[in-house]
Amino acid sequence: MTWFGPIFKALLSPLGKALAAVLAVSAVAGGIYLYGHQRGAASVLQRLQSERITVLKDGKKIDEEALGADDTGLCALLGGCELPDGGDH
Repeated sequence: MTWFGPIFKALLSPLGKALAAVLAVSAVAGGIYLYGHQRGAASVLQRLQSERITVLKDGKKIDEEALGADDTGLCALLGGCELPDGGDH
């Protein structure tokens, strides 16, 4: 129990109180940072999931259009079909 005395004396000194305050503020700031980081990561994941669903829906729509299209419709879906030499192939 003899080593407990100097520790309590150091903790109750002005320097010990200041150090405890700095550690408390650091712990609170770290907690706030981690909370914000987790919320940001969750937000990004949610956005990516919703964009993925949109891409899948758009892809299905495009597939349905492509399967039901004739030659002219396929050319329009591909951005237009032009013969490279402008000939009659």
